[in-house]
Amino acid sequence: MNKPVIAIIANGLAPSKKLLAQTLFNVDIIVAADGGAEICRELNINPDFIVGDLDSVSEETKRFFKDASVILMYDQNYSDMQKAIAFSLSKNPERLVIYSAFGKRSDHTFSNLLIFSGMNIPVPFELYDTFGKLFLLHPGKHILNGAAGDPVSLFSISPIENLSISGLKYPVSRQNFDSFFNGASNRFSEESAAVEFDSGRLFVYLPFKEAL
Repeated sequence: MNKPVIAIIANGLAPSKKLLAQTLFNVDIIVAADGGAEICRELNINPDFIVGDLDSVSEETKRFFKDASVILMYDQNYSDMQKAIAFSLSKNPERLVIYSAFGKRSDHTFSNLLIFSGMNIPVPFELYDTFGKLFLLHPGKHILNGAAGDPVSLFSISPIENLSISGLKYPVSRQNFDSFFNGASNRFSEESAAVEFDSGRLFVYLPFKEAL
């Protein structure tokens, strides 16, 4: 049996219908992270599961999605995003596609960045916003594809060791960063870029050609 691709709809800034049309078409399971159910209703998306303590879901929305399976999780030591990720991983997915993780309250945005950077998520995941997609690289060697002149940002919110980046306008050669790395607003100088590091976790943000 093929592993499913799972989308998580969080309770941040709602994605556009254009973005969903271009990125949601190959998803097998949709999980609403608590108040993400309100965004699903707004955008006419039918979640398969609603996960959380439902403190951000109206009674009207609960009735509207009466056919969705509700997975109640009351543990306040974990955020709605952590609960949605943990539940999604229990389905043995191929990868996760995450929407609406950012864009409203700054504390929730920062909390989610810490979760994505520090939580053990053993499958690839992508986070989409109106302007591009964000994903995480683990230690090793990676190839990023683009076109000369395309923008790309790379950053870490924790230490990173022996980082090398080539194929971009601003390269890095075997450097250590003791607290964080900020490589925002770089650009491809070739059609691909090589990224290699020994320890840490590195975020990559690839903007779309135009906002969706």
